[in-house]
Amino acid sequence: MYRIFIDEVGHHNLKSAEDPNERYLGLMGIIVNQDHADNGLTQSLNVIKIDIFGTTKVVLHRRELIDKRPPPFDRLRDPQVRTRFDTLILQLIRETEFSAITTLIDKKAHVEQYRVWQSQPYHYCLTAILERYVRWLQNANTVGDVLVESRGKAENMKLEAAYKRLYKFGTESVGPNIFQRHLSSNEIKLKLKSENISGLQIVDLLANPACRDLICRLTGESMRAEFGRQVVEILYASKYRRRWDGVVAGWGTKILP
Repeated sequence: MYRIFIDEVGHHNLKSAEDPNERYLGLMGIIVNQDHADNGLTQSLNVIKIDIFGTTKVVLHRRELIDKRPPPFDRLRDPQVRTRFDTLILQLIRETEFSAITTLIDKKAHVEQYRVWQSQPYHYCLTAILERYVRWLQNANTVGDVLVESRGKAENMKLEAAYKRLYKFGTESVGPNIFQRHLSSNEIKLKLKSENISGLQIVDLLANPACRDLICRLTGESMRAEFGRQVVEILYASKYRRRWDGVVAGWGTKILP
């Protein structure tokens, strides 16, 4: 039994497509054995939390890690503590068995290409991830479920409806029989970040570097953050879903539209 933990980076509103700061939306998912996610991964993450913050109750969130507040995140203001934290997290990422999928949509290009038909960007990215997820499950001859960070009442209701349609009808690329055979439920799981779920915290740390990498590939820019570059190196080296010959593009990463 596997579980994919999914997190988003950016804004889903198409009205902000022209804003350079909100032009892109990305989703990332990590596929983890459910027993390992509930036990081994949680235990490993708790060791880091106790080492750095002195408690397992802290919930790791990228924004608070960057801002180094509120307490106990202020401990990261010490350069030595910050270096140790980054080192431990990178080691955890390398050693944890998971497969990754990242999708990115250029909302501006999406609006320009589809003048009449315009998919909701979040749902569009999610569909691309879940197509690849069920194919991964099919290849492994197993089943899995889907856990996404809760977003808001209205957004959650739309997401639940979109997931059920996908489960029932499939897509042009993947038939409904594949979704129904390899997804263990027609209900998507929605959890709050505050529930301290290890898989959601790990994908939160990975999603921004993964999406930034795809933006840089589109724009020709270079990634500046050293931690982010190291995360991306690990993803391409051993985590991204890939074709039999090692190709990642289209398999573990997908740029839309």
